[in-house]
Amino acid sequence: MFNLLKDVDSNEFWEGAKQNKLFIQKSTKSKKYFFYSRSFSGVEADEPFEWVESTGKGTIYSFTISHIPGGSEYYINKTPYVIGVILLEEGVRLMSNIVDCDHSSVEIGKKVKVVFKRLNNEIVLPCFTIV
Repeated sequence: MFNLLKDVDSNEFWEGAKQNKLFIQKSTKSKKYFFYSRSFSGVEADEPFEWVESTGKGTIYSFTISHIPGGSEYYINKTPYVIGVILLEEGVRLMSNIVDCDHSSVEIGKKVKVVFKRLNNEIVLPCFTIV
């Protein structure tokens, strides 16, 4: 259905999602928030960090509406669907789906909040909906 590869760098994120929590990273040195990739975040490669819970609130930074099924079995019968880049309140950008709304209402700059979509016992996707 959905080939999710957890590793040491993403395990906290996916485990948090199973608890309906959106985790991002925060440098304990510079106090900057980041999400992959660290190289584009302004956080040095050797800075220590911790996982912190995001507010889950943000705005739509960019989006597209896909009419092409694919990527995984999860999306086969879901077209069209919205893929968005969300700018979280913490200043971190995160790519996700924008769900539970009329696609014509999706606009850059609109406020969104995180919602969690359970695919199975192991996979919960953090998605966003317009508020």
